[in-house]
Amino acid sequence: MKFMLRLLITILVLSVVSCQSPSVNSAHVPDGYTLQWSDEFEVSAIDTASWTAGSLRDSRYGDLVPGAKGDHLLNDHYAGYITTEDSYLENGSLVLRNQKRSYTGHNPAGTYSYTSGWVMSMHKIYFNKGYLEIKARFPTGDKVWPALWLIAEDLTWGPEWDIFEYFGYREDVGFDNMGVHLYSAENQWHSAWLKQFDKTFRCDAWHIYGFEWTDQSATWYIDGKKVHELLASQTKGWPDENMYLVLNNGQRSESPDSATVWPNALYIDYVKLYQKNK
Repeated sequence: MKFMLRLLITILVLSVVSCQSPSVNSAHVPDGYTLQWSDEFEVSAIDTASWTAGSLRDSRYGDLVPGAKGDHLLNDHYAGYITTEDSYLENGSLVLRNQKRSYTGHNPAGTYSYTSGWVMSMHKIYFNKGYLEIKARFPTGDKVWPALWLIAEDLTWGPEWDIFEYFGYREDVGFDNMGVHLYSAENQWHSAWLKQFDKTFRCDAWHIYGFEWTDQSATWYIDGKKVHELLASQTKGWPDENMYLVLNNGQRSESPDSATVWPNALYIDYVKLYQKNK
């Protein structure tokens, strides 16, 4: 009788597990790739050998992100001043925080109504084609503008891959949309939108965001499901160069601030880069 009871309990447990959706902790790496580099943020501080945190100026050679207005503001579309205190590790995750507060900045000088977090791997970690996987939780709200993206290592603006770029609001697409874009070296945008993203996917849930870049195409994935594809044959100036990572939260100057909770954060559990097997 006790054996039958234990067996019944085991069957019930297995039934419940089998009915659950696949764990978001499971990687979704396409076949034929080998891990080349990863950061799982399981240490006490951001690894400065891999990342420059809280600044748009490379900490090793002093290079500035092309087109930046200063060390802590990319351009006037961003409302927040980038700070090191908003770029930190907590409970095994990278936290890129947005705050609404009055802040006096020095580079560029000014008084800002927001601050935000930023890390980049310029001159430290980069790749040219392969598969990139990031486990992340995005913030929501009409003012927020968080993104996972790639910039060319040669310090010339373009190409740029916007792997996943969330707009709480943008005039041409409205509220709650995730953008996946290529800005080519020929100054052409190739844009697509995952509409009503938070409503569909829940921004504040952990998801695995994947991006595969080959000679022929680029493919975007969420939890292993393809959500967009761009063919090289559809574009001019297909990227073929080393590119570094940018992970940042932000606030868009042109967007309203009527439905955003402060502070908020973009959380990154891990970043992994894979290369195709030869």
